[in-house]
Amino acid sequence: MGKVLSKVYDEAFKIRALISEILTTKQCFDDLVSRVSAVTFPVTNPTSSFWQNDPVFPELVNMQSENLPETADIVIIGSGISGASVAYSILNGVQNQGKAKQPLRIVMIEARETCSGATGRNGGHIKCAAYLEYSSLKSRYGIDSAKKILQFQRRHMPILLDMIQQMGLDSAEAKDVETVDIFTDEKVWNEAKLMVQELRDDFPDAAEDIVVHDGSSGCEQYNVDPQHCYGIMSYRAAALSPYRFITALYASLLASFPSDFSIETKTLATDIRIDSKDSGRPFVVTTPRGNINATHVVHATDAFAANLIPGLKGKLFPLRGHMTAQSPGTHFAKLAGSRSWCFHHKRGFDYISQRPGEGELMVGGGVIQSQDKGIDEFGIWRDDQISYPVLAYLNGLMPTIFGTNIWGVDEAPRAKQAWTGCMGFTPDLLPFVGKLEDGLTQRKLEFPSEKDDNKEAAEWISAGFQGEGMVMAWLSGVAVGMMIIGDEEGGFLECPGIPEGNVQDWLPREFVCSKQRVDKLSLTDMATLL
Repeated sequence: MGKVLSKVYDEAFKIRALISEILTTKQCFDDLVSRVSAVTFPVTNPTSSFWQNDPVFPELVNMQSENLPETADIVIIGSGISGASVAYSILNGVQNQGKAKQPLRIVMIEARETCSGATGRNGGHIKCAAYLEYSSLKSRYGIDSAKKILQFQRRHMPILLDMIQQMGLDSAEAKDVETVDIFTDEKVWNEAKLMVQELRDDFPDAAEDIVVHDGSSGCEQYNVDPQHCYGIMSYRAAALSPYRFITALYASLLASFPSDFSIETKTLATDIRIDSKDSGRPFVVTTPRGNINATHVVHATDAFAANLIPGLKGKLFPLRGHMTAQSPGTHFAKLAGSRSWCFHHKRGFDYISQRPGEGELMVGGGVIQSQDKGIDEFGIWRDDQISYPVLAYLNGLMPTIFGTNIWGVDEAPRAKQAWTGCMGFTPDLLPFVGKLEDGLTQRKLEFPSEKDDNKEAAEWISAGFQGEGMVMAWLSGVAVGMMIIGDEEGGFLECPGIPEGNVQDWLPREFVCSKQRVDKLSLTDMATLL
């Protein structure tokens, strides 16, 4: 009888534990739904990003005119890579390719300092892990769409490197690297090898530079402790200082287009409304410094775009990411910044790049180490706070993976700086790009005449890059810029940073931010993709 009761108690305990886990998970999910829907504006005192130390262009940090312009043809909200690419493509398209009869006045407004959001806080990778991306994209969208999305991502590295070189933006610290994906879980490693084979079968051009290194031979070649590594993938990528790249680009644009382009920092967009009396510039962008009437408004604030677009609440939201700048150990290979790394675990991954020379290692990731296994970092709109479990993990990551013999010792404090940033996510893990329908903005333009020259006034978006902005955001912004000034007459001629042809030739249709697509999105769908 005692054994029977013991078994009953044991089973009852297991059932109670399972119910507790279900209820806890449900509570976590309910909390998540509440957080992602409770959009908020950027905090005024974010953690300090290492990239923003000693800015090359200090005059840009708090750039602001004495009086806020009252009118503009285009207001771009956000000064990161998306906003920069929109401004760049419009200014260059108008000047070099005859896409408008007269110059367009662009006013860029930024809630905090120039490039102080996600772009100025990320890891600096220009990296497309084609084999990891393709398998998921193929299962969701089919072979043709998967190829187009993958090709869109892969175009970023050559386009950005070529543009930086041609424009002489040397302060960007841009460089080719050999990137190394290290797998710490055997099952994940075996799945990755199958993905590489699938990519080689379907899209061999995208797999031509991938080298598979099994077991100990790969560990020896790349100086990794074999007890933490089941295999390695290596291929070509790039790295840069995203903050220095964007600020160098702004310095160039401001010098080249002093009458057509301005940046207004510490100018938070708090509301957008329609001025029914002004069909030429119908959008009124409200800020604490005054209002701007505009023909076009571009939302380029990644997760924060949902603040001003009611239809995107709960459909565009942040994941708070953690970054550190660390000094390398005494034995760590001196590679002059020519290599980057990614550690793939049973759940989650970490990413590392290095500044040129024997510079700092930029170590990020660890989201799965948070108190609720990462779910508590979704919907966090504040980059003024740091999760201590994630920071503790990142601080110990490098010497653990590489081992004492390979890493050496720390001559100085390993972590020189730690900070966070809010990355924009969507439930289908694809960005929102293009013209916004009034069903999403809940702002309807009604002009008295179809012949009105400004009937094409509109709101636009380039946001939601899932932490992969360096291989998605630039061309997304270029696409929006090209749409605004019009590419219907034969498209664009190729120039630095801008592809040749029409937008629809290279922008995946799955990125288009239609109301139909947005209405179908659900957080529960995202759970199956992550």
